[in-house]
Amino acid sequence: MTAQQGLSNALLAITGANASHAIPFCHQEQPFLTQVKLLGTYTIPRVEVQLAGTFQSIPGPQVEANFVVTNAVVRQSLGRDLSGNAANVTVPIVAPGTLYGDRLHQIDFRVGKIIRLTGARRLTASVDLYNLFNSSAVLAESNNYSSFRVPTRVVGARMLKFTAAMNF
Repeated sequence: MTAQQGLSNALLAITGANASHAIPFCHQEQPFLTQVKLLGTYTIPRVEVQLAGTFQSIPGPQVEANFVVTNAVVRQSLGRDLSGNAANVTVPIVAPGTLYGDRLHQIDFRVGKIIRLTGARRLTASVDLYNLFNSSAVLAESNNYSSFRVPTRVVGARMLKFTAAMNF
């Protein structure tokens, strides 16, 4: 089958020009996607230092490939214009739920020092380090055929944060 015939068949199915063709990807089932998230804290008793960490592993973004076909191309392929005077039609190339980007693995870490004050008051000074290994995993990407899989959003860069909390 040539590319032109494949496009014609896809257009026929999407535009409903031929009732014997089903709409592609009409029935969609989302697969089970595993997410792993762990967290833990520990206070070193004698020095009263708090250690905390989090780990998360989540699936990458769903990969979609959409090709926008103009009415002029449809006219050549089908021999008629799109119904409803539509200027173009979007043709999905990749079946939804079948292709995903790389997983995101991220580790965050915290060190805090407990400082006892008078009475029941205490001050906890902490340093947080987000995205410890400076992952640059893709969170979202373009699904247009012309800019296929170009990242549109990535994980934020490594960040250091200083905090203080007072309990009284």
